[in-house]
Amino acid sequence: MQRPSFFAVLLLCLAATLPVQAQFPREGIVEIPNGVSAPFAGSWAVGFPEGEGMINGEPLVSCDQPVRLQPAGEHALSYLAPNGRQILFELTAFSGRTTWFPPAGESIIAVWTSPEEFFSYSVTLTNGRARWDAPHVYRRC
Repeated sequence: MQRPSFFAVLLLCLAATLPVQAQFPREGIVEIPNGVSAPFAGSWAVGFPEGEGMINGEPLVSCDQPVRLQPAGEHALSYLAPNGRQILFELTAFSGRTTWFPPAGESIIAVWTSPEEFFSYSVTLTNGRARWDAPHVYRRC
């Protein structure tokens, strides 16, 4: 039986000391259809994921002045921010999630975790990659 090399053991030791990154959901629950606007309808607070080892402050948007999402057709969504800014997104289903495409700028990936909550991830314009490590969490008011 061959013994592991010094470098293999060193790599294993180094890997064991690296911080564990939170794994956020990348695929939604099956009870909610993707690519359609109806499940998003309502008022939403926007904050951050909760869990062990995470620091959570005040939400970005509270239910006192929520984000309002309204269907604008079966596959389109009107997003009204608390500051009055409105954006129309086209929705598509892909890989167990919903992608929101704005007329200009970064798209957003929405992943349902329950009927009352979904995670959103922005997508970098330069390379098309989702920011899986920095989600916002929308919670129904």
